[in-house]
Amino acid sequence: MHPAVMFRGKLNAMKKLPVTKKQFWLIIAILFIIAFLIDLNSRIITLKALQQQKSILETDVAKLQITKVLVEEKIGYAESDAAVEAWARQQGMMMQEGDNVIIPIPVGNTTPTPTPIPTTQPVVYQNWEVWKALIFD
Repeated sequence: MHPAVMFRGKLNAMKKLPVTKKQFWLIIAILFIIAFLIDLNSRIITLKALQQQKSILETDVAKLQITKVLVEEKIGYAESDAAVEAWARQQGMMMQEGDNVIIPIPVGNTTPTPTPIPTTQPVVYQNWEVWKALIFD
C-alpha cells in the first residue's frame, strides 16, 4: 500500500472522532485538576518538612534557654561575696583575722628507699626427669 493512501486512511479515521466543545472543556478541566493536585501534593510535602524543622528548632531553643539560666546563675554566684571569699581562701592563699593558717613545709631532700625486686632462679632439670614427665604425666 502506498504511503499517501495510508496517510489519508489515518486522516479519515481522525475525522471520524470529532471532539465536541463539552469534551474539550472536560479535558481542560481534568488537566487543570491534575495540575492542582500535583501542586497541592508538593505543598503538603514542604509543609511536613517545615514542621519537622520547627520541632527541632523548638527543642534547640528550650535547651538554649536552660543553658542561659544556668550561665546566669553561675554569673550571679561569681559576682557574689561568697565566690570572692572562696577564691581568696582556696586559690589566693589569703586569710581572715582570727584564722590559724597551717602551711605544710616539705622536709629536706629525702631520697626514697628502693623497693627490692625479687629475683627468681631458673630450675634446672635433668634429661631423664624431662623424659619421665613427658611419658608418664
